[in-house]
Amino acid sequence: MADDEVRAYGSVAPLKVGLLNDYPTMGSTDNDTVAALTLVLDEARVSGLLDRPVELVQRSVVGLPNGTYKAVERAFDELIDEGCLAIFGPWVSDNVVPLRAHVDAAAQAPIITLSGSEGALGEWCFALNNGSMAEEPVMLAAVMIGDGRERIAIAYESSLIGKEYLSFAEKAYTAAGLTVVSTVAIPQVEADKAEVVKALRETEPDALVHVGFGHGLWGFTDALLTAGWDPPRYTTTAFEMAHINTEWMRHLSGWIGLDSYDERNAVGQAFLDRFQARYGRRPGHSMPGLAHDAATVIARGLSMARPLTGEGVKHGIEQVKLIPSASGAPGTFLRFGRHIRQGWLSSDYLVARRVLADGSAHVFHAAPSENIARAVGVASP
Repeated sequence: MADDEVRAYGSVAPLKVGLLNDYPTMGSTDNDTVAALTLVLDEARVSGLLDRPVELVQRSVVGLPNGTYKAVERAFDELIDEGCLAIFGPWVSDNVVPLRAHVDAAAQAPIITLSGSEGALGEWCFALNNGSMAEEPVMLAAVMIGDGRERIAIAYESSLIGKEYLSFAEKAYTAAGLTVVSTVAIPQVEADKAEVVKALRETEPDALVHVGFGHGLWGFTDALLTAGWDPPRYTTTAFEMAHINTEWMRHLSGWIGLDSYDERNAVGQAFLDRFQARYGRRPGHSMPGLAHDAATVIARGLSMARPLTGEGVKHGIEQVKLIPSASGAPGTFLRFGRHIRQGWLSSDYLVARRVLADGSAHVFHAAPSENIARAVGVASP
């Protein structure tokens, strides 16, 4: 028997976990995501939860809205061919919704997505949804009620995400007793907003709401400044684009939006303590917490997989129950089940944050649960 064959019998193959990033930022946000995943998976090995090393196999492609869906599907197939037992990503609804049928048909490995569309959920498709088209409008309605808003003008991106958001927003705001005074379509990409701002302003709203993926926000603040109009303004989890770089922060100056980062979450802060000790930096945005939670789910799925196959990991993920999360407000938990594919257990898995007017930082604004009963038309006890 050859020496290499002897070594092969004496070695242990690593568990392969995929990372499919369909919205690469080529900066610190992506680095923080990889670092957080690596840290949690390493901790799982050190603690004995996993009995063999984990290899993180990465694919970064430009999917929709700026790239193509086909690049995402191809990246998924490559990760399956590499032998990945679970995959974190893709994240963008425009890519995940069409990919769902392909993932289910392949029946090789479960994915954990951040997509907020329920069209992304399937037998093999689990979501730690970084927002939800159906839930975010209710949350935002609760925040606006708390801020005393009544007349809402909506700018929606002309896309799958934007139109799905709009449909739910109109229903949620009406149910909450808010009046939608206008809805105006905007391009999904950067474009001049002067005419949009003029049309929205003419309806005399006391709050402006943007719904969509986020690229439609570029130029909005500049157009508002040019028009001399400074309305209270809100957005979806597109708010989290502010974490990408200083230019995004500038475009979101003065905006209030939904975010899964909450500095009050002790689990998240303890994780950032360990992150800082290992990497020498302490990122104050959503992706480290989301990566922590996704890696926690995957590690527990791997640990409970019987046998150690993609299908075994899928069944293992279904056994994840009531695990405290690093994301969301204090008291947020992770849980899945046989017919449960959305993993958050909390009405405040998102909170409202605000970018300061000078674009220098973002701060906690409100928790939706404070007014959620009023937003859904239920009397408070």
